[in-house]
Amino acid sequence: MARATQSILERIVNERVGQTLVGGVSTAVDKIAEEIAKEALQDDAFRRTLRELVHRRSQELLEELLRNGNGKRRARKR
Repeated sequence: MARATQSILERIVNERVGQTLVGGVSTAVDKIAEEIAKEALQDDAFRRTLRELVHRRSQELLEELLRNGNGKRRARKR
């Protein structure tokens, strides 16, 4: 409910309340997501699939870093 003319104090309060509320909700979402991840990791098939995916992507990123993203090794700057 923003009025056209708010005092500086009202703007500060509105901003801080919004930031605090968003921060609190974000923290709650992080905790719930962590719980779900822990539950999912108890499944052997899921954990195995996730490890394979992470390993494959890690290898791809390493190869990309070695190629510098364009197929060529980057010359060292001095």
